[in-house]
Amino acid sequence: MWGAANLASTEQTPSEDRLADLREWASHIAAETRASTWIADQYLMPDEVSGLCHKLTVAQGGLCAVIGYQGVGKTSALSAIAHTLKQSKANGLIFLFKWRRPAELVPDLLTRDDNLADRLKKVYSSKLSHALRGRMPDRSQINKSNAAFGGVLRHTTMLEGLLSSNFAEAERMAGKSLVERVRHDTFLQVLSEAKTILIDLPDYSKTDMRRVATDLETIHWIWNRLAQSRRQPNIVITFQKELFRGHFFLGKMNRIELNPLKPEAITKFYEEKFKGTDPYTNDALLLLARMSRGIFRRFLKYLNLTLDHQEQTNSPPPITVDQVREAVPPQLLAEDMDQQLAEVFPKQADQRIQAVKLLLHLEEHGPAGQTEIAQLLNLPEYAISRLLNKLEDNRYIKRQKKGLENIVTTVAP
Repeated sequence: MWGAANLASTEQTPSEDRLADLREWASHIAAETRASTWIADQYLMPDEVSGLCHKLTVAQGGLCAVIGYQGVGKTSALSAIAHTLKQSKANGLIFLFKWRRPAELVPDLLTRDDNLADRLKKVYSSKLSHALRGRMPDRSQINKSNAAFGGVLRHTTMLEGLLSSNFAEAERMAGKSLVERVRHDTFLQVLSEAKTILIDLPDYSKTDMRRVATDLETIHWIWNRLAQSRRQPNIVITFQKELFRGHFFLGKMNRIELNPLKPEAITKFYEEKFKGTDPYTNDALLLLARMSRGIFRRFLKYLNLTLDHQEQTNSPPPITVDQVREAVPPQLLAEDMDQQLAEVFPKQADQRIQAVKLLLHLEEHGPAGQTEIAQLLNLPEYAISRLLNKLEDNRYIKRQKKGLENIVTTVAP
């Protein structure tokens, strides 16, 4: 009796189960924290990504850049491409890795547990062992010298380490210059065996353009070397949209731009996954999707913020539009859109906030007259004109004359 009563007292209600599932799902804001099953079961694949998957099944030696703003889903796109291509053995070896500085890249890959790491370990072990064979003491000298005997012990330890993929002793015996050469040769040989290589570049700071140039030149050199191999693998990189300019190598790439998702597509995906909009009202969920401007990472972030706000205020469900606005204020939205809006208003932080308020109003309520917008933002007519001019020039909004009034509508992200 006690056992049954205790089980009943700890059992969660369906709504609590749902909330726990939602929190767990929304907590994976960055693609790097998601398990492979996330891509298989919970990824909303854009048309651009599915189209690229199809091209990669038939291409050879292709070079492509998947570009987009930070958070649009570049890393997730590469994971989805790898997952899709691996479903068919006809697509050959698929290697996916996060780019590192060259000196850090191979050591980092050797610590992983995937098919790329397995192949690297095997080839690296063989090449390193071959390079060190000449340093083995001559058998005739083993019994004549304690030093020679010690060399045999070190060599034996080194071989045991290589067999177990512990390269520390072998690398110590080889020395830095030989290790770097063997890593370099190993990396190129293994990459040349792939059908498709997916390289996830980091998001760079605009103040670190030398790092951008160095990484692109290194990848360009790798591409040139692999282009001479028999297989000629496809290479796909991710790259920030706002930095996609100024380097000769970028001009050699086919460009696939990840466009933000439609708000309706995001809410439909949510409703299918969680069998409804609970714990949100329909309007509240749609507002969250609109606030995200089609950036899925932001959508997950805003889900977390609204769930935290409901818990902190002890508000009963469902979460409403007003609660969403309290949990996700315009200042935060302006910060999240800073990369895009900073290009439009580089020195006017206040105008970035006004732009966010305007875009949200238009998304939620539809087209509005310029006079109505001036009243909404409490700005003089000349300031509204400047704001709208810049937003229209950058394709955030469009204006259409209706009588004496300009009617303003949003342009889909």
